Amino acid sequence: DRVPVNKTFGDVLQEVRQQYRVGEVAEVTFVGANPRTSAENATEHNFLTVERYTNISDSWHVVQNDASWDTRFYWTKGYFGRSNVTIEWHIPPGTELGVYRIRYFGHYRKKPPKSHAVSIPFEGTSSAFEITSL
Repeated sequence: DRVPVNKTFGDVLQEVRQQYRVGEVAEVTFVGANPRTSAENATEHNFLTVERYTNISDSWHVVQNDASWDTRFYWTKGYFGRSNVTIEWHIPPGTELGVYRIRYFGHYRKKPPKSHAVSIPFEGTSSAFEITSL
């Protein structure tokens, strides 16, 4: 796995918009790695989460993940070992208005000289965006 110059795994290449409405699709693209590397490593159970910010607890809570019908995970293999991951969230009816973000979890394979390849975890996070009624 490799990254573009001046980028690291999990960096955002195409950011989400600032606002969405129910029924729209929030989309973000990250510098990614081959998902098989994560599948071989059982420490992470999700490739993605959609999280809602809660003012009361000043924290983020998972509301969707890669097992949800409303999320999509697209891995695009590029040239020279580079790849991108695009995550879509098809915002369903009944979604609470508020502030959300999308997170990506992965592993990249690194092969040190004269050694076996190792799997290294990484994550990426979109900017926060708002689900509004307007």
